[in-house]
Amino acid sequence: MNPSRCARYALAVFAVMVALICGCGGTTFNPTPVPSSVFPQQITAGSQSFVLLINGANFQSNSVAQWNGINRPTVYNNDTTQVSVTIFATDIAAPGQGQITVTNPAPGGGVSVTPLSFIINPAAVNGPQITSLSPAYAVAGSNQNLLLAVSGTGFASTDSINWNGTPQTTTTTSSGLSTTITSENLAATALASVSIQTSAANIASPSVQFQIGPSSNAVPTLSSMSPANTKIGSVPANGYILVNGKNFVPASTVLFNGSPRSTGYVSNNQLAVVVQSSDVATGGTIAVTVSNPNPGGGASGALNFSIQ
Repeated sequence: MNPSRCARYALAVFAVMVALICGCGGTTFNPTPVPSSVFPQQITAGSQSFVLLINGANFQSNSVAQWNGINRPTVYNNDTTQVSVTIFATDIAAPGQGQITVTNPAPGGGVSVTPLSFIINPAAVNGPQITSLSPAYAVAGSNQNLLLAVSGTGFASTDSINWNGTPQTTTTTSSGLSTTITSENLAATALASVSIQTSAANIASPSVQFQIGPSSNAVPTLSSMSPANTKIGSVPANGYILVNGKNFVPASTVLFNGSPRSTGYVSNNQLAVVVQSSDVATGGTIAVTVSNPNPGGGASGALNFSIQ
């Protein structure tokens, strides 16, 4: 190779290396996410589905959080730069630990290096159990504080009500416990989590859902599912189906052939529903519907999920 050709070759190699290093070759490389903490950090086994907040750096609109390495429905908040992830009731049915990671797609990106641990505490024998909330829901954006009464069993005068994992000033009543939820906590459509915290740090009741939504729920409408089919004996890749449509609310429930399934609220237009191995054990179709609770509400028409 003559000297001038060698010089041109060396210059070309140098240019490629610079482009790769500085990202100035026309391709933007996604950073690797760095989760630093989760909130809440623990829950009691047997709790209902809830939303887990993840703090950290390098999150973006297409970041996806994983529970024990399996994708879960994830939403990025551009204002807080947090990601929120739906944790299903089936994920926290038994005591133990879950590992939380976050992934950004290629180019660049990748899975966060150090998983964050989430603790699932066992329910205490004869510990507190919630049986009902009054009211059962709140209207989003009403600009009024809410007196929330919690009834159940195993309550003590030293117990407190947890709202989304945070202890509230609590009063003992003849039927249980009560607290005031400020209007700031009721500003937007959401699915809150309520539990009873005992005087022992790691002993609380299983949490239950509290809907913050419209004054009257509309009847939901389904448009599509992803995926819409699977092979016999094969649960979809992430263990859940995304159900698309409109008029979904935080307390919407997806039903398979009329039977409720563990459901996660993603948005007004999307829900996630867990698929169990028993659902796909044989061939056929499952009639998938969505039900919205009172006030208003009702059931959608059905879409078929095919097992072939």
